[in-house]
Amino acid sequence: MDLQGIIIILIFINGIIAIAFEHSLKINKSWIAIFTGSSMWIVLAIGQDPEAMNEAIQEGSQEIFGLIVFLIGAMTIVEMMAHFRFFTWIEAKLLKLKISNRKLFWILGAITFAASAVLDNLTSTLIMIQIGRHLYIRKRNFNVFVINTVIAANAGGAMSPVGDVTTIMMWLEGKFTAWQIVLHGFLPAVAAWAIPQAILTSKIFYEDRDSREHKVIEPLKWNIILLGFTTFGFAIFVNLVHLPPFMGILLGMGVAAIVIDFRMKKGSLKKKANKMVNVIKTIDMATIIFFIGILLAVHALSFHGVLQQIAHVIFGENPALDPGRIMVGHTILGLVSSVLDNVPLTAAVMEMLPDSIHYQYWILLAVTAGTGGSVLIIGSAAGVAAMGQVPELSFKDYLVKGSIPALLGYFAAIGVWWLQNLLF
Repeated sequence: MDLQGIIIILIFINGIIAIAFEHSLKINKSWIAIFTGSSMWIVLAIGQDPEAMNEAIQEGSQEIFGLIVFLIGAMTIVEMMAHFRFFTWIEAKLLKLKISNRKLFWILGAITFAASAVLDNLTSTLIMIQIGRHLYIRKRNFNVFVINTVIAANAGGAMSPVGDVTTIMMWLEGKFTAWQIVLHGFLPAVAAWAIPQAILTSKIFYEDRDSREHKVIEPLKWNIILLGFTTFGFAIFVNLVHLPPFMGILLGMGVAAIVIDFRMKKGSLKKKANKMVNVIKTIDMATIIFFIGILLAVHALSFHGVLQQIAHVIFGENPALDPGRIMVGHTILGLVSSVLDNVPLTAAVMEMLPDSIHYQYWILLAVTAGTGGSVLIIGSAAGVAAMGQVPELSFKDYLVKGSIPALLGYFAAIGVWWLQNLLF
């Protein structure tokens, strides 16, 4: 590896360490991330061919643009639903059930797992964090809930053709059918979610909810709430016509804004605060900046070939001849994806492995690439978004409370896949 590669790797590692100790340094992680990502690109630009550099920046910017626009759209719709008291309504309904804290924890985990298979892990995480804010007063409980939400969302997304960017990539390339990933990915995904959930349940402590059970909830604007869910449906639909998900989320935002403004004109919505332009102002821009910084850093590593070199080291020169090497390679790749973006790693593996490989091994890759990112909070879009949305959840908190449960769930998922492959 040349000097440039060594320097950008050192910058990346130091950036991750600084993010981990943001509270001690008293520097917001968003500024650390954006400094890390941009400085890596500046180092790469030294001595590079301007045309090649410009092409790389444009290619990376397109992917970053798509993810950031989707994140802004998803955050806007979630804020809209919060503004129209949907999450307060859910809080009131759940509190009426008078269930224990730990049963509630399991119910919310199951909802997250199922929702991420239908929507995607990023959207599901944003929605569930809003719900959790209304249900958990204690910071300690809320942090554990967010950790579990990231793990459950990543696990649920790994068993669905539309639940994660990597599963979408492999599904569209014909590596497996939608039925195959759901059928053979379901049990491994359940293991990746349920085992960490069971471990984290012991960290949920009692909360007195009686003081919040008698809130008077105004009638919901159900047509607005349904518009929000329809918007996420648009994001799924556009995948079927080979358009990026952000096109669907933008379409939904436009429809929602027009409907809200029209209803204000008719008088059924009277508060100026209800206008979508005011809802957008409530989005946490620090989350967006943090996301951009992490994506810039990962794309810098990808441009320099670091991720591709890692994939070649993991799988060797001719992995198609050794199924055992493929299984071990997928396992290692999943763990690497807890630090590096799983999308370029998965793309590199898709280029290396021949189409003749049995679809079960592609399903294993979907499971490992999707759930391995749960080991560290920066390892997945859901985790990065959660870290941005929840300032009180630090890298260190996740590492201490969530990494070992996620790791145990990860290896359990691989074990379940292996048993399935052996028996069926």
